Amino acid sequence: MNVIDIFSIRKHYAALELLRDVSFTVGVKQKVGLIGRNGCGKSTLLKIIAGLEDADGGYVNYARDTRVEYLAQEADFDCTLSVLELLRQPLEHVYTRQERFARINAELEHADTTQTEALLQEQQELQSWFDLHGGWDVEHRINSLCQRLGIGALEVCAQELSGGQQKRVALARVLLARPDLLLLDEPTNHLDAQTVQWLEEELLEFPGALILVTHDRYFLDRVVGRMFEVEEGMVQTYEGNYTSYLAQKQVQMEQKYAQQSRILNVLRREEAWLKRGAKARTTKQKARKGRVKQLQDRVDSTQQRDVSLEFAPDSRVGGTILELKHLDLAMDDLLLAQDVSFIMREGERVGILGPNGCGKSTLLKTIMGQCQPAGGEVVLGRKTHIGYIDQQRSGLDPDLKVTEVLGPGEWVEVNGKKRHKTGYLEEFLFTPFEQRKLVSVLSGGERARLLLALLMLQGANLLILDEPTNDLDIPTLQILEQALIDYAGCVLLVTHDRYLLDRVATSILSFEDKRVIEYAGNFSDMRAQKSLAQTDDAQAQQAQHAQQKSKDRFPGSVSAGKNKNTRTSKQ
Repeated sequence: MNVIDIFSIRKHYAALELLRDVSFTVGVKQKVGLIGRNGCGKSTLLKIIAGLEDADGGYVNYARDTRVEYLAQEADFDCTLSVLELLRQPLEHVYTRQERFARINAELEHADTTQTEALLQEQQELQSWFDLHGGWDVEHRINSLCQRLGIGALEVCAQELSGGQQKRVALARVLLARPDLLLLDEPTNHLDAQTVQWLEEELLEFPGALILVTHDRYFLDRVVGRMFEVEEGMVQTYEGNYTSYLAQKQVQMEQKYAQQSRILNVLRREEAWLKRGAKARTTKQKARKGRVKQLQDRVDSTQQRDVSLEFAPDSRVGGTILELKHLDLAMDDLLLAQDVSFIMREGERVGILGPNGCGKSTLLKTIMGQCQPAGGEVVLGRKTHIGYIDQQRSGLDPDLKVTEVLGPGEWVEVNGKKRHKTGYLEEFLFTPFEQRKLVSVLSGGERARLLLALLMLQGANLLILDEPTNDLDIPTLQILEQALIDYAGCVLLVTHDRYLLDRVATSILSFEDKRVIEYAGNFSDMRAQKSLAQTDDAQAQQAQHAQQKSKDRFPGSVSAGKNKNTRTSKQ
C-alpha cells in the first residue's frame, strides 16, 4: 500500500522548467533519500508534496487520512509563541483526547445505565488509542526530545532563539507529531555529530514513511532504503541506500559514456565527410548535416558541469606551520577549553569535532587572531599563509558583482597561469549571466562556491575551513573532498560531515568536557579508539568490582597476598 502517489508533476518559474513529468510512489513505511544538485528542485518538490506550493501540472494523491509534516530548511512557525507552546502545538489532538477522557470519568459518576455503556465504550476506544500512540507520555516525549536536541529554557519566546536553535525546535515539532508521511529538508543542519547519530536511530524507529533531503551521506546510508535523484527536471529511482545508489549510478554512467563514445565516433565520421565537401548541395547532404546537429545535441545533453577545484599551496611551507601551546579558550567569561596543546605537521588534514557551543569556531578564530586566548599562545610559522572560510560565509562585499569579488581587471592567476575571469567562474558553475549578479542575492551554496573560487587564488599553505559543506550538494562535496586530499598543504576543518572526515582527515581534534583530545586517523578510527577505551574502562571497573567483592568475602587471603607482594618487592 502506498502512502502517496505522484503523477506527472510539472513546475515552472518564468522560463525555467524546474520539474517535468515527475512520477513516483512511496510505500507506507518506506524511507526515501532525495538528492540532486543545488537548485534542481528538491525543496520545491517537497513543498508541492506538503501542499505548500502548487504544481503547474500533474497531481499528488494521498492515502486516506494521511497526516503529513514538513520540515523546511529554515524554521517556519509563529516566533511570538514560547518554545513550549510551539512544541505542544502538534500534539493538540492528543491533549483534546486527554481532556475528553477526563470528562468521561466525571460524567460516569452521574450517568444512568444507558449512558454508562456508551461512555465506557468511548473510554475504551480512547484508551486503545492512547496505548497505540503513546498518548499518556507526551510531556515525557517533549522533555526527552528537548534534552537530546539541546533545547533549553522552554518558556523563552522563540524569536529570542538563534537560527540554529529555531531549526532544532522545528525538528522537535515534526518528530513529536508522528505523522504518516514525514518530509525533512536538510534536518542535520545545525546538529553536531552526536545528535546526528541520535537522529539516525530516531528515524530508523519512525513507523511512518519518510522523504529526506540531506547531503549527509552516512545518514542516507543508515536511514533510507530507496534513493530518488532529481536530474534535468525528472526523478530517477534507485533501490537501496546511498552506497547501493553509487554502485547503480556507476553502471548507469558507464553505459551512458559508452553510448556517448559511440555517438562521438559517428559524429567524427560525419563531420569528416562534411569537411571533404560534396560538389552538389544535395538533399542527402542536408540530411547528413541535420544528423550531425542531432548528434551534437545528444552529446551536449549528456554533459554536466562540475565544480573545478584544485588548491595550489604556497610552496614555502617552512619548519613550523602551527603550534598551540597550553591554550585556554573562553567566550564572554565562559571557559570553553583549557590546556590545548597541538603541533600541526606538513601535509596533515585535521578534523575538529565537538558539540555545538563547545569552542570549535572560537579555536579557529583564535588561530586567526580574531579572538584573544584566555591563556597560552598560538604560534604560526614565519612562512605560514592562511586561507579561511567561516561559517557565515563572510568576507564577501554584498554590493559587489560576482566577477568583482575576484579583484580588478578581467584576468586572474591560478597556479601560476593567467585565466580569464569568465572561464574561471564557469568552472564554479557561475554562468556568464550569474557572474553579473550581486553578492547580496546569492544563495548559500552560491556564496560557498564563490568563496572556494576566491580561496583557490590565495595560494595558502594552511586552509582553515569552518563548516565548508553547509549548502553544498553531494556532487560538489565529492569534488571538494578530492581537492582536499590532493592538496599539498595543511587543512584545519570543522565539520559534522562524518563521510567527509573519513575521506579527508589524517587526525581528529575532539572537544570533550573542556578538553581537546587528539586521535590518530579519520572519524571511524576515532570511534574505534573511543570504543576500545570504553571497553578497557569497563573491564577495569569489573576487575576492581570483583577484587572488592573478593576482599569483602575473604579479607585474610587478600591481606596475605599483599604482604607477600610487599616482601618480594623488598628483596
